[in-house]
Amino acid sequence: MAKSISADTRHAVLEAAWRRMSEPGGMGVGMAELAAAAGVSRQTLFYAFGSRPGLLVAMVRHRDAQTDHVRRLSEIARSDVADASALHAFADVWIDYLPIVYPVAYQLETDAVVDPDIALAWNDRFFNMGLHRGLERILGRMAAAGALPKGADTAWLADLFLSFVAPSAWHLLVTQCRWTPERFRASRRQLMQAVLGTPVG
Repeated sequence: MAKSISADTRHAVLEAAWRRMSEPGGMGVGMAELAAAAGVSRQTLFYAFGSRPGLLVAMVRHRDAQTDHVRRLSEIARSDVADASALHAFADVWIDYLPIVYPVAYQLETDAVVDPDIALAWNDRFFNMGLHRGLERILGRMAAAGALPKGADTAWLADLFLSFVAPSAWHLLVTQCRWTPERFRASRRQLMQAVLGTPVG
C-alpha cells in the first residue's frame, strides 16, 4: 500500500521518472532504474506509489495537473453542445495533449495486455474516468438530439473513436510511420466523418 512522502520529494520523483521514460528506450525501464533517475531508493518508490502501475498512474495525474487539457476535456464532455462540433473539439484537445502524455500513456496501454494491475490502472484512467466516458457523453447527447444516424450504437462508436486516438495509434502513425501531428489530426477527423456520415467540425 502506498504511503506518504513529502510533496517536494513526490514532485521531484515524478518529474525525474517522467524525464527518464521520455528518453529514447525509456518506456520499458523498471522501478530500479526509475528510482536511480530520481535519486531515491527502489524501496522509496514502492513506499510512495505501491507498485509500478501506481507510479505510472501518479505520473499521468501529475502531468494532468500541469496543463489545462483535462479541464478542457471535462468541460466539453459536460457541455450542452449536442452536435459534431463537440466531438471535433474533444478530439482536438486530446490530440493536443497526446504528445505530452504519450510516453506513460502508451506504456499503460501496452502493458495492460499482460499485466492485470496495469490493466486496472489503464481502465481507470482512460475508460472509467477518461476519454471513453467523455466520448460516450458527447455521443449520447448527439443521439438524443438526432445528430447521429438512426439506431446508432453510441457505446460502439465510443469504442471505435477511442481506438482512433489511443496512444498506440499515435505510436504507430507518428512515432513509427513518421506522420506529422497535423496529418494525424486530419486523419482522425476524416475517419470520424466517414463513420458518422457527416462532417466533424
